[in-house]
Amino acid sequence: MKTIYKITIWGVFILSLFSSCKEDLYDKNNSISIPEIKSANITPTTFTFGDTITLAASVSDPASPLAILSVNVIVNNQSILVKTIQTGGNSDEINSQIQVPLVSGIQDNADVKVVLTLQNTLKGESTQEITGLTGKRPYFAQLYLVQDNGAVYTLTPKADNKDQYEGSEIILPKSFSYRIAQKMTADNQIDYSGMVWGNNNGSIQLVDETGQPIFAHVDDDYVSGVVFDNFSFTSTFGDESFEPGDLLFDKFENPVSIDGEDFNKISLSLVTGQELTVFPVDAVYNVDFFDRIAPNKVKFLGENGNYDLYYSPARKSVIVGVANPAYPDYMLMTGGGLGYPTKVTGITIEHTWWGFDNIRQFILFRKIADNVFQGTLMIHAKDDGWVSFKPFENSGWGGEIQANTVTFTGEPLLEGDSDNNNWVPTEAVDPTQSYRITIDRNNKRVNIVKFALP
Repeated sequence: MKTIYKITIWGVFILSLFSSCKEDLYDKNNSISIPEIKSANITPTTFTFGDTITLAASVSDPASPLAILSVNVIVNNQSILVKTIQTGGNSDEINSQIQVPLVSGIQDNADVKVVLTLQNTLKGESTQEITGLTGKRPYFAQLYLVQDNGAVYTLTPKADNKDQYEGSEIILPKSFSYRIAQKMTADNQIDYSGMVWGNNNGSIQLVDETGQPIFAHVDDDYVSGVVFDNFSFTSTFGDESFEPGDLLFDKFENPVSIDGEDFNKISLSLVTGQELTVFPVDAVYNVDFFDRIAPNKVKFLGENGNYDLYYSPARKSVIVGVANPAYPDYMLMTGGGLGYPTKVTGITIEHTWWGFDNIRQFILFRKIADNVFQGTLMIHAKDDGWVSFKPFENSGWGGEIQANTVTFTGEPLLEGDSDNNNWVPTEAVDPTQSYRITIDRNNKRVNIVKFALP
């Protein structure tokens, strides 16, 4: 009887000792265990908003499996990012990359706090704060305003406020959609590896490829100047009204249809060197007759005289027509597979065909020196069936220049056909590229160069 009593006393003592050792693993209600964040740190401790930081943490819970680690990045009592990291087992080593977003209204050298919340599968949790972190604002050499139609405009920092980026000579329509981009690709597309500002739920925020464009509208006739504020994530626009004498090609009420294509036509008397204010600003104004000197201004390069200007809404380009063009002032390139330059994509570029009945059938070459003629055009890819052309002196098929009578220089894009008569493109022609062709009849040379549209 004494032996049984002693064993019972020792058993109660051991159970009591075991229970007290586990008590620290549970909450005060003694119902669920409490996970532990043993250590946690952020590197680097000073970073630029938009950069990536690294969280290293050691977590455990001997009593219950771990579930998640929640990371809350806080600046000025504002949560700017919440990220959830999956954990597992009774212990885990965390090494996670976290991109800290830039949001509006954050000062430079801001105090940043990271709050960690560790939770196990029983919903027991513990928290820990990481302080002593500093976030710096990003500043850029330039940003880019990118319209939905693909037009790109450079914005540069203002001298008195490096958070504001301006484009003082930007002319835009009164309503348009756009994004602001930090980087552009080599082919002038938005590079989403950099910061991109777009529309998210009706406000300007940083977005990815799925983000929507920002819509802008001004009360006057057009936008003249843009300022994007990277601190407040806002854009402001200057706006102006059309002046008497401005050429509003997209608003002319003189429509004509030529070979099934619609044009707005205006007839003008022009003087060499005359400057014209023109709209729309994203149109291509015949680059052999006009020099772009400002977003909404061109200077006339031709000789004094009367001209017909044809604006194509589909191509967003202006073609110059003259009455009875002929050598020695002009040459006419006709045939299949040529088109006046345009920035519009997704349309049929070529519009010429053998003939001189209208402006769509040939490309007008302007005399730029004695017996030297210049024309800028786009060329369909090589096709032995129908893409061929050559210049003539007049619309009566006189004075043709056969391929075997000239030497092609510059870009290796043109050659003679099988008869060495008509001109044909080589395999090197890029149908999306504009080319400038100079015909020098003095030395019987034809030079071809790539031309970047203004």
